[in-house]
Amino acid sequence: MRLPLLVAGAGLSVGLVLASLPAYGAARVNGVFLAVSAHGGNTMRAVGLQCPGVTRGHPYGEVACAVIDAVDGDFDRLPGNPRRRCSEEQAPVTATMGGLWQNRNIGWHKTFRNACVLYAETGPVFRF
Repeated sequence: MRLPLLVAGAGLSVGLVLASLPAYGAARVNGVFLAVSAHGGNTMRAVGLQCPGVTRGHPYGEVACAVIDAVDGDFDRLPGNPRRRCSEEQAPVTATMGGLWQNRNIGWHKTFRNACVLYAETGPVFRF
């Protein structure tokens, strides 16, 4: 089974990230594809996580997996860092996630005022 593709305009990089994730077996494997896109839809960066296990390309992969597990794959519940102060700069970025968590398909996307707000609201998950 492959992760659902929820990122438009990500091009070849999406295929490369998805191909790097091992195939899902009968075990409960949690895997997500994370992408951050600039205003206009061009993917700036993307990474795949298999939790536990494959966190290459994500400097906080193990912590991100733990955070995602703590909210049971519900990205609307990511704790973030409410004390982080961000500027009012308008440089929109969109964070997108798609994958399989606890044997169910999950997906999420949200646009933030700028990258600082993205990091403040999603914690380590999109810090790659």
